[in-house]
Formats: sequence, C-alpha cells, structure tokens
Amino acid sequence: MLVADDAAESLAMMNEALTSAGYTVLLAMDGTQALSITERMIPDLILLDAIMPTMDGFTACETLKKRNELHDIPVIFMTGLSDSEHVLRGLEVGGVDYITKPVNIDELLARVHVHLSNARKTRSARSALDEMGQPAFACNIHGEMLWSTVKTRELLQTLGSSESELETLIRSDIAPWLARAPERNSHSKLELGAHSLQVRYLGRPSPAEYLLRLINDDDNVLQAELRQKFLLTEREAEVLMWLSRGKTNRDIAQILAMSPRTVNKHLEQIFPKLGVENRASATAVSLGFLNSL
Repeated sequence: MLVADDAAESLAMMNEALTSAGYTVLLAMDGTQALSITERMIPDLILLDAIMPTMDGFTACETLKKRNELHDIPVIFMTGLSDSEHVLRGLEVGGVDYITKPVNIDELLARVHVHLSNARKTRSARSALDEMGQPAFACNIHGEMLWSTVKTRELLQTLGSSESELETLIRSDIAPWLARAPERNSHSKLELGAHSLQVRYLGRPSPAEYLLRLINDDDNVLQAELRQKFLLTEREAEVLMWLSRGKTNRDIAQILAMSPRTVNKHLEQIFPKLGVENRASATAVSLGFLNSL
C-alpha cells in the first residue's frame, strides 16, 4: 500500500505498524511523490495526509481517480480532529474514509483491513461480470457511478448514449429507489432517450456500493438477440418475443397483423430451432435467454 505524509515521524510510525502487520508499504512525502510512485506500480490501498506541501492530498486523490487503473483503489484520508471541511472535501474527491490525527494504530489497521477486503470483493464482482459479458455497473447511494463493465459501455454506445447520460438518470430516478432499500433482484424502469431499460438491483459488494444490471427492453434489440442466438428469421424472432411475454396465438396475430394460422406455422419452425416441442418449453427457453442478457 502507499502512504503519503509530510511528517517524517508520523510516516515512520505508520510504516512500522503496517509492515509489522504484514503489508508491503511504499512511502511518499507529498502528493507529487505519491503520483510518481503510482506511475510505476498500483497499490491496493492509499493513505493520504490531507495537507501536504507541493501537492495536497485532495489534489493528489482527484488526479489519481482520473486514471482507470486507480479508480477502484480505496483512498483513506488523514486529517486533524477538528477539520470537518477536510473530511467532506476528501469524500468529494473520491476518498472512502478518514482517520483523525494523531493516528491511532489499532484504528488504522482495522480500517485498512476493512477497506482492503471491500476493494477485493468489488474487483472480484467486477471481474466476474466482465468475464460473463454482463451490462452491469456500481453506484453509491447518491447515484454517482463508481464503475461499469465493458458490456455496459457497449450497450450505451449501441443506444447512442453515454455513461454521463446514464449517471444523470441514475441520480434522478434510481438513487431515490435505492434509498427505499429494494429487495435483491427487484427492478426499476429507466427511460434512456427513446429506449426503455430495466435496472435490476443485484446487491451491495461493499457498504457504500450498489451493484446493478441493465436490461434492455427495446424490442428491436431483443429480437436481434433472439435471431442471433437461435438462428431465427426476423418474423420468427418477433413471434417468439411476444410468446415469451405470455401472448396467445390470437394476440400475436393481432399485434403482428397476421393470421393465427400463420403464427402457428412460425411456431412449428421455431420449436426445432430451440430444441423444444411445445409453447411452454419455448417460452421457458426464450425467457431464460432474455433474462441472461
């Protein structure tokens, strides 16, 4: 981990305590030195003194958080007991916690352990979701995005949108929903331009982090996914999509402006492509696939 403090005595004390606890410690005397160290190696956690010469901890943290590889690294600020404005400033620029000075070693070790554990859980969740190709992201209780998977950025690009537009909607529409403590796997609607999305709440990898997944409700996108997955024609994909939504043959015929007999003929072609023999099984297979998107 990286520790930056302009007080040599304080730096030596923390170095000894953290090293004795089994951590590998990198030391810096100001924010500029801290940034230089992170150019050569990525620490698991950063301890920053709020006020230092050359570059203070706030500026250093802001600069660090602009780099993708450091965005998820927890930063703990060290500040004087009465410096409440320093605490608020530290949280605003990306800090996860603060410790008052003079530093209590037991408190320091406890907070370091907690934030390292939370950071590892977050990286594990993000890595797993990235590997599975899931359009997921994390935000805090205020709706500020903390990270997103590659699939999320690809989906937003497909919809002609961006992370900043999504974050604006999260703050206005999703943050109030999260404040009401929704149950795991519950959904909320989100209108992103002309596109209708669902946001599924997956849980909290850490106390300050809410994990969510985007589900694209746009009919054209869903039909394209069905066509690609099951090698369907465009019309077959339309029929299967409406079948997965619980519609009868007569309902589908009215929606797609065809006869119920034509709907049935399409279903006869769809069943073998899905490896099923009836409507119920086809519905189950298509829903299972659509829910995995």
